[in-house]
Amino acid sequence: MSYDYSEDGLVEAASEEVLLDLQWQVKTAWHNETLSTSDDRSDGLLGRINKSEVILIRYLKQALIKLNPDLPDTAYQNAIDQINQAEADKSLAAINKAKHELLTKGVQVSYQDDKGKLQKKRLKVFNFNQPTDNHFLAVRQFEVVGKLYNRRPDIVGFVNGIPLVFFELKAHRTDLRNAYEDNLTDYKDTIPEVLHSNAFIILSNGTDSRVGTVTSPYKFFLEWKRIEEDDKGEVSLDTILRGTCEKHRLLDLFENFVLFDGEGDEIVKIMAKNHQFIGVNKVVEQAKNIQDLKGKLGVFWHTQGSGKSYSMVFICQKILRKFGNSYTFLIVVDRTELENQLYDTFTGCGAVTEENVRAKSRAHLRELLSENHRYVFTLIHKFAIDKKKETEYPLITERDNIIVISDEAHRTQGGTYAQNMRFKAIPNASFLGCTGTPLIADEVELTKKIFGGYISVYDFKKAMDDGATLPLRYLNRGEKLDIENPDLDERMAEIINNEDLDTDQIAKLKREFARDYPILTSDDRLDKIAKDLVWHFNDRGYQGKAMFVALDKPTAVRMYNLVMGYWPEYIEELKQRIEGATDQQEELALKKHLARVEETEVCVVVSSEQNEVKKFKELGLDIETHRKKLVERDLETEFKDEDNPFRLAIVCAMWITGFDAPCVSTVYLDKPIQGHTLMQTIARANRVYDDEKENGLIVDYGNVYTQLEKAYSVYGEGGKPTSQGGKGNDGEEKPTNPVEKLEEIAEELNAAILAVANFLSEVDFNLDDLVNAKTAMERLASLGKAANAVSLNETSRTQFEVAARDVMRKYKALYPEEIVKQYIPHYNAIEAIYSQLNQKTKSADISTVMRKLQQEVDMSVSTIKNEIRETDYVDLSNLDFDKLRQAFAKSEQKNAVVFDLQEAIEKQLENMVRENPIRLEFYEKYKRIIEEYNAGKDIQAVQKAFDDLNNFMQNDLTPEQERAVREGLDEETLAIYDLLKKPTLTKAEEKEVKKVAKKTLEKLKAEKLKVERWRESTQVSSQVKTIINASLEYLPQEPYPDEELADLNLVVYQHVYANYQGAGNSTYGPF
Repeated sequence: MSYDYSEDGLVEAASEEVLLDLQWQVKTAWHNETLSTSDDRSDGLLGRINKSEVILIRYLKQALIKLNPDLPDTAYQNAIDQINQAEADKSLAAINKAKHELLTKGVQVSYQDDKGKLQKKRLKVFNFNQPTDNHFLAVRQFEVVGKLYNRRPDIVGFVNGIPLVFFELKAHRTDLRNAYEDNLTDYKDTIPEVLHSNAFIILSNGTDSRVGTVTSPYKFFLEWKRIEEDDKGEVSLDTILRGTCEKHRLLDLFENFVLFDGEGDEIVKIMAKNHQFIGVNKVVEQAKNIQDLKGKLGVFWHTQGSGKSYSMVFICQKILRKFGNSYTFLIVVDRTELENQLYDTFTGCGAVTEENVRAKSRAHLRELLSENHRYVFTLIHKFAIDKKKETEYPLITERDNIIVISDEAHRTQGGTYAQNMRFKAIPNASFLGCTGTPLIADEVELTKKIFGGYISVYDFKKAMDDGATLPLRYLNRGEKLDIENPDLDERMAEIINNEDLDTDQIAKLKREFARDYPILTSDDRLDKIAKDLVWHFNDRGYQGKAMFVALDKPTAVRMYNLVMGYWPEYIEELKQRIEGATDQQEELALKKHLARVEETEVCVVVSSEQNEVKKFKELGLDIETHRKKLVERDLETEFKDEDNPFRLAIVCAMWITGFDAPCVSTVYLDKPIQGHTLMQTIARANRVYDDEKENGLIVDYGNVYTQLEKAYSVYGEGGKPTSQGGKGNDGEEKPTNPVEKLEEIAEELNAAILAVANFLSEVDFNLDDLVNAKTAMERLASLGKAANAVSLNETSRTQFEVAARDVMRKYKALYPEEIVKQYIPHYNAIEAIYSQLNQKTKSADISTVMRKLQQEVDMSVSTIKNEIRETDYVDLSNLDFDKLRQAFAKSEQKNAVVFDLQEAIEKQLENMVRENPIRLEFYEKYKRIIEEYNAGKDIQAVQKAFDDLNNFMQNDLTPEQERAVREGLDEETLAIYDLLKKPTLTKAEEKEVKKVAKKTLEKLKAEKLKVERWRESTQVSSQVKTIINASLEYLPQEPYPDEELADLNLVVYQHVYANYQGAGNSTYGPF
């Protein structure tokens, strides 16, 4: 394969092209970087004095002087020192948070002016108002010497010398997950300093590109598909670079779209998603003309699960930064749970720092609004009048710099409370409506009068298409249980829909709907549902948490009692399955599942009411036990914690809106709800979570599918249906339902299995041979053939693993439904191949690889353990190449042999190059062999790869490994000798150079390199340089004139700096 299609030649080069087009400077450091020796850092490629520096001080100081002119040099140096400083005992997230605050707010310095007076000033690091007035530099192959290890990130993007963007790029054939798991996680451990000031991280293999933060797990590295809101949406390297690294967007993201939630070790860094960045900026752009809008900032419709709460924080914070701090934001909601969620979000990420800004009463709200607070939170109901004292709501303030953000605005916008707020209390305020559900026809005109039209739309379908939320699947188990469900009475649904009914209201409901209510709450019906719930909840393939939505509070308690009655029956059945297991692995899996079921806790979560203990007792129910849990424990936090055994919540009104728990994967519905409440309820399951969560599952016991279709006809897609009739203004048919029936995933599973089978056929393996194998021995043989076939090269393995994971996700989503049974044999076969390939991971210890090669040929391999090394050192030179060729000719596992051989060579080469940078030519030759190997598609390519690798080991690698012995040196002295030697040296001169190399190293190791963290000491570093300078004076004078020594001194110092960490530790081992 041409070098143009390698990782460096293609993905890095493509990134460079876009960055250059965005007016960045681009430099390649590897093998091009010379270090600076001048005080002003003006020389050298990047102005670094050593490769531990991750802040480019040359550009940082230039920016500080430009943005903060006419200050003494001590002020600039003080700022540089603060930016460079990091507290050793803090986590990466905590350091990143501190650096973000420092870099966005400015660096506080003290200095004496020319009159000797002490001055304090906050120095700007970036010009956020004029982004193009900053210095943008992308450095390819940026070498960083860490405290113990050296690494070379693909690209680091510097703005004014600060490393804001980190790129980890993989070859186009490689699963992008490897960029995170194999590389980024390693960088966090080995060179965390390069991420201390990081804004965001880009992962890409050219075809798949994602962006995340220093705390993001891989599942939260997200695509960036659009530059503008109406763009179709495309996953591409070009889009993500232009969307995040264009100068204005990058600095906007860094300043205004980064939040830190939590404290200490629990800090989570949150970066705006693509749709949030676009939508929030549309609101802020609108707010520029706030005086001309007559209070109407518009409606911000971003569907549930897409991060609307954080979007509200981004909106407020950016308006405050850009338009001044005089604004007050009044956050108005209509439910306590929603107020709790928003207040927790704003305080958790540090936006709200004041205490006592939640209105506790009508009087307290008026007090807060009459004062000058940055944020005030209230329920809309607190805009009620006190009928004993007044007949109409009073004027509180005429300020015009109050912005009201009304969440789920359309639910209460036409009511008396809202009118009191808008027309009487704060008549000059501006209003922004935020909603997760769209406006239906009856609401549109009223909403326009209050808020204006839509300003940003991110609908249900677009969120699913983007992966911001997961698709929802629907399963009707009420039909399967043959339980009676009366036709939903619209009046009954309307009453239940928005009310957390107390027992008195329930009594009224029973009278009003004397026929339907008894059917829905009959003992027989609830008993059937409870048993089915216990079995379905525990047998699901994907074991996320779940919520059961009951009709009302008494029914919730009854359901709990019934569920706990059936729980021991399920456990007993599970124990019988364990006793009857004929396979040890099956038995172990069932025992693990049993332990999970036995520890699982079920809790009832319902609101309290007056005299509830007495009222529930009259119904033969105990509410006190459940109320005690709610009062004494933080059930909300426990339920959101994936590791907490509280896994099934029985609710009726609480938690079905304004509650976000991404680990919830299933919602069981047995409540006749409709409209936006129904849509919000099912959205509890659509949050993105881990890699295995394929979708959210809605299990319907109450036959609400018709209501789902109706709800979606108004919930719809942006610009589509808004009327109750199911057609939009242009008469289009209603869009597809937001939830697809679970049975339909069977077709997707079948297609995914077929895709794997077709791929295996392309690499000469028939999946049915494994599926239909009659004996255990046949299965083992077939499994070996499958693993070998998939191991044709790294590309083929990646393609199989990605396709296999798709099968496994879909299978778990469908399990335990009856329809899944037909796919079990093929699923088991695919999972077995996947497990066989992943018995060792891509980064497994090299000794494991060598043991696999030993199975093919009798050979002696010496393994030398060393605590400092990251991997074992394997001496490939002891391989018997002739025997290896003979064994390969007879082997039935040729693909696997070549795959393991190239992996062993790569590990060996990485060690060799680390020890001696002169050996890079061997690594480049090896990479060319592997590029060609990965491009191959048949056994001839495998044979050629084996021959090339064999020749490479025999003719290149082995002689190089033996060279130190031939030269009469050890490995570390050979490295210095290689840096010094010239091709024109005579034998006598070579001998002299070896002597200098040996004595130089001996002197350094005798004392200075034993000093702990010597590289951080200016004094010891200078002493190391002095020893090197003095030692090289003894080089033969004729081939080494004085004018060359300075360069040689620097080269040797760089090598010593990179490979000797201090305290007697080095790349070569302890000394």
